[in-house]
Amino acid sequence: MGFKNNYSDVNENSIKPIGDYECVIHKVEERTTRNNKVGLNIQFLIRSDVNQKYQKGYIFHTLWKRKEPTDLDKQVNGYGFNQVMQLGKASGLPEGKDYDNLTQFINDLINKPVRITLNHREYNGNTQEEVKYINKTKFPLNGSNIQQPKSNDGFEEIPVEDDLPF
Repeated sequence: MGFKNNYSDVNENSIKPIGDYECVIHKVEERTTRNNKVGLNIQFLIRSDVNQKYQKGYIFHTLWKRKEPTDLDKQVNGYGFNQVMQLGKASGLPEGKDYDNLTQFINDLINKPVRITLNHREYNGNTQEEVKYINKTKFPLNGSNIQQPKSNDGFEEIPVEDDLPF
C-alpha cells in the first residue's frame, strides 16, 4: 500500500506566533546550566483537543532559583514563591492544600490544563519564544481528553492491552 505526501497538518519547527495557547503541563524537572544556574524547566504540551495551531507541539518555560531567596522562596527550594503559586493557581490546584515538598507539588501539576500567553524576545540577536503569562484554561479537561505527546521518533504512543491477538 502506497501513500501520498500531505503536509497540511505538519508544523514548521519555527518560532510560534505571539498569542494564547491551550496546553497541559507535560513535564517539570530541575536542571543546571553550564554556568551552574539552577532552573525548574516546564514543558507545556499544546492541546490537540482544542482547535488551535501547533497541536502536540511544546512550549518551554524556566523558573530560576533566586540568588537571595526569601523565607517563602526557601519553602519551594529557593524558587520564587509567587511564581510557583501562580503556576499552581493557573493549573487549578486547590487552595490550602499542604505539600511536604516541591516534588509533591510538581507531581500534582502534571497533565493539568493551563492557558499560556506566548510573547517574543530578542536574545543575542535571535528572536525567541517567551512565556509571558500562565493562566487558567478556557477549556477544562474531562478524564477522556487527556492526550499523550508524540514520542521523539514521531510515532504516537499507544497503550498496550493484554488481550491483543499479537
